[in-house]
Amino acid sequence: MKYSRTPSSKKRVWGDTSKPTKKVSNMECPKCNRLLEKKVFKNVEVERCSGCFGIFCTHEAIEQGKNVWLAEAVLDIGYETTGARYDSVDDIECPECRVKMDKVSAPDQPHIWLEVCPQCDKVFLDAGEFKDLKYKTLLDKYRDWRKGKRP
Repeated sequence: MKYSRTPSSKKRVWGDTSKPTKKVSNMECPKCNRLLEKKVFKNVEVERCSGCFGIFCTHEAIEQGKNVWLAEAVLDIGYETTGARYDSVDDIECPECRVKMDKVSAPDQPHIWLEVCPQCDKVFLDAGEFKDLKYKTLLDKYRDWRKGKRP
């Protein structure tokens, strides 16, 4: 006996019906030189690297993403270990402006090291850093003490 799938069996039963959109941009990742892909989830728009999974976005997108359920699971898909490996690559140029980015620490979580463009004010986050920014845990206090602010 053969079973066929009806169109109604493909419909989601619960949860959000919006899917993240994917569009390849012409910008390259400043850390691994792979292409950045535009990702949008519930109006949170970022450019995500197809290699190291770093995220290039505005400050507003970060703040907006902190308030969107599951934004970190959909947009920040890279492993923290990958992000830690690329954390040492810090003399980078903004993929949009081609200006050297400033090295800063997140104000409320100094163990998270970011790069910010002085011209367009966009931020580059290594893989896993968006998740870390969204949730402040007791473990972050230890990470702040161990890693400290960016030199």
